Formats: sequence, C-alpha cells, structure tokens
Amino acid sequence: MSVEVHPYDSSWPAQFLEIRQRLEFLLSGVSYKSIEHVGSTSVPGLAAKPIIDVDIIVTRENVHPAITALVSKGHFIDMGELGIIDRWCLKDPLQDPRRNVYVCVDGAFQTRNHLGLRDTLRQDAALREEYASVKMDLAAKGTNIVDYIEAKSAIVEKILKKAGLLNDEELAAIGKANKKNERFGAIKTPRLVLREFTWDDDEAFFQLESQEAVARYQTWPARTKDQAREEVAKTVRNSSTVPRTHVELAVEYEGRFVGRVGANVRRDGEPHADLWFSFLPAVQGKGFATEAMRAFVPLLGSPLELEIECDPRNLGSWRLAERLGFERFGLTERAFECKGEWVDSLVYRKHV
Repeated sequence: MSVEVHPYDSSWPAQFLEIRQRLEFLLSGVSYKSIEHVGSTSVPGLAAKPIIDVDIIVTRENVHPAITALVSKGHFIDMGELGIIDRWCLKDPLQDPRRNVYVCVDGAFQTRNHLGLRDTLRQDAALREEYASVKMDLAAKGTNIVDYIEAKSAIVEKILKKAGLLNDEELAAIGKANKKNERFGAIKTPRLVLREFTWDDDEAFFQLESQEAVARYQTWPARTKDQAREEVAKTVRNSSTVPRTHVELAVEYEGRFVGRVGANVRRDGEPHADLWFSFLPAVQGKGFATEAMRAFVPLLGSPLELEIECDPRNLGSWRLAERLGFERFGLTERAFECKGEWVDSLVYRKHV
C-alpha cells in the first residue's frame, strides 16, 4: 500500500470544520482547550495525503474523559499512544472524508510539534515548497507509509528547528519516534509485498476472516465487521510495542490484500515464536503462503525456535510447514474441544 500525496485541495478546511462540528457534539460535557486542524492538509497550498488530521487538545486530567466520550458516543476505537507519549490515537468509524483524530495533552512536546510544524509551514513558502517536493518524490517512488515517515524525518526536523518550540531532547525524541524501530517497511518477494497493517485494512481483513472456509480450522468463528475492526486495531497497536511480541504483516498481490502472516514471539528463556498464516480461498494453491512465509520468518531474527500448530485435517498448513523445512514434533489426539467437536493437534518445529 503506497502513500498517495495529492496537490492541495481547497475543500480540506471545510472538511475539517464538518469533522470539528461532530467532535464538538461528541465532547459536550468534556472540558477541552481546542480542536485544531493540523498536518499538511491544514497548510494552504501544501501537497498532502488526503487525510484530515485533527488534534483535540486537553489538559492531562481530561484525557480519559475525552477518550471515553469518543468511544462511548461515537464508537471510536482507542488505539492508544502508538509509541508517542501524550498523544492518543482514536479511529473514527466515519472515514468520509478520511481522518486521523488525536487526543493531545496541552503543552506536551508532541502537541507543540504538530502546531509548530503547521504554523511554520503556513508562514514559510520556501520550506513549504521543499517539504512538498520531498513528499511528492517519495509518493512517486511508491513508498510504503513506514518508510515514508522515516524518509521525511530530516525535513520535518528542519521545519521544527525553524519553529523553535522544541528543545534538542524533544527534537531527538520526535526523530526516534519517526524511525521504523521494530516496524517494517515494504518487503518485496517475486510476486508479493509484505507490509505493516494500517487502520484502513479493516474491510480487507473482514473480507478474509469472515469466510467460513478461512475460519474452518481456527479456534474462532468467522469474524464480524466489529471483530475485524478490533483485530486490525490490536495489530496496529502492537506494531508500536517495544520489544515487539506480536508481529503480523498484511500480504498484497498486485496491490490487493490477499492474506496475512504473523507470529507471537517470546524471548524470555528459550526464544520461541508461534507462527500463523491466512489467505483468501481465491488465491490458495498458488504458493503465496509459502512465498510469504519464506520472506517473513527471517524478519523474526535468531536464534529462535519456530512452531506451527495445526489441525491435521488442514492439509495445506502442515504441508506448508514441511515445505519450509519444519519437522513434525508431535501429534496429540483429541487435544481440545472446538466448535462442538474434539480436535487433534499437530505440531511442527524448526530452529533458526
């Protein structure tokens, strides 16, 4: 999923005003300082991703009331801080126009970061043009969002230094937050792209995990739309956790979401990872799962004990494990009851 950067759209301020009006209604009874249009769409003349960024600025004691109001009244999903302190991400179920909503602590350096970047770009035409050029170049190269954020960190730092609202320690913290850290950019194989999940993957995830054929050998039933949204939100939250214990990537073929691969990693004692994979029935039998897993496993590092556990009736899973060089470790008959029947458990392991 490559980043899209569009020329400035004069409708963006009006879109923000509509979003703000809705937020004001949802936050009635909650004390807040202001609701600010931030990000590139808030700067007249600046090219931007067509996503309205909104900061709800509150005092620290009003963070929880604001989040509670948005979740309870507006059915927002609380994404947490995502590795950036004093800035909570809330996913609005309404995404027309697309938007990012944040609850920010008044005076915190991340809040000053957003406001300083906006105000400086509004006033400095040369910086505005330089910033636009960097973003357009990255978009033209088909840059993934993780790589995009890291690649433009140098120009962002330049703008923030001009703003003069952050000290060296705060600038360093922002630079660190913009690094990939334990997240991954786009990993390309001969046919596929593996990438981090984004908020926008909930519909594609639902189309995958709502199918009975996909859930047949899982311990859970076919997912509902609400469950799909929650699962994607959990995956996005986990991607910012350090050390990362839940690693899950979306798999694309010809720009379309076709599946996912993942692992739960435990590094205390003997390092161990439980692996899984799930693909649309329409693309099964084409070697996509094998190709994706061969690219995914090395990302987890070593030394590591890898494990794939499956229902032995799921021929595709254990045959894939064997193609990847896993060895059969054990078979437990009637291991547990699932969906009204007793299920056997077949385990494959490999050390890397």
